[in-house]
Amino acid sequence: MTKPETRYQKYLARKRQKQQGQKATPAPPRAAMAWQMRWVAHAPIHECLVPAVLFEQGLGNLVFSRSLPDGRIALSVFLLDMFCLGVKNAFFTITTKPQYAERLSGWSTSERLEAMHPACFRKLVEGGVAYAGELGFNPHADYLVARQIFGDVDAVACPTHFEYGHEGKPFYIAGPHDTATQVQTIVNQLERRLGTGNFDYLVMTDPSELGEWIR
Repeated sequence: MTKPETRYQKYLARKRQKQQGQKATPAPPRAAMAWQMRWVAHAPIHECLVPAVLFEQGLGNLVFSRSLPDGRIALSVFLLDMFCLGVKNAFFTITTKPQYAERLSGWSTSERLEAMHPACFRKLVEGGVAYAGELGFNPHADYLVARQIFGDVDAVACPTHFEYGHEGKPFYIAGPHDTATQVQTIVNQLERRLGTGNFDYLVMTDPSELGEWIR
């Protein structure tokens, strides 16, 4: 082997070592949150809140929180679409009590929150995910982490029966930030799964239209 070839082989070896080293990067945020959940999921439940208008409008932010030993609050928030898409968004975070109260006060201006039993909260959210899954829609990617806050809460202990869909069939409500492509993709999926005329959908330019449409 000539000297230039030897140097090139050494270069390739260093490059491979560098690439292998890059693979051993720190855990991404989602994995780090999953690690936190291992101890958060066993903390005392603080409260479980759902919008008062959830069952009428079919869409809202649900909050499941736990009290941590250091005084902070761990919470998971689920944007639940009961009419069609299940969990459209989800996140888990840990805040101070003042930050938690401030966050809730911001939501309360648009949707009054009511307490719900933890077992029913979990049953409601997981039922929405299952309903959407039957239509071919997956929950938000962060749902897999956020749902771990349920811990050993038993959804079977909830006697309440929840209805999904609107008036017996799926009802897709396109939000003002949904693109035309996203809307068409969802409508096409519903048509493939259910056939034309077996679901409803509404494209809104103003969120206030939702209440008017449902009434």
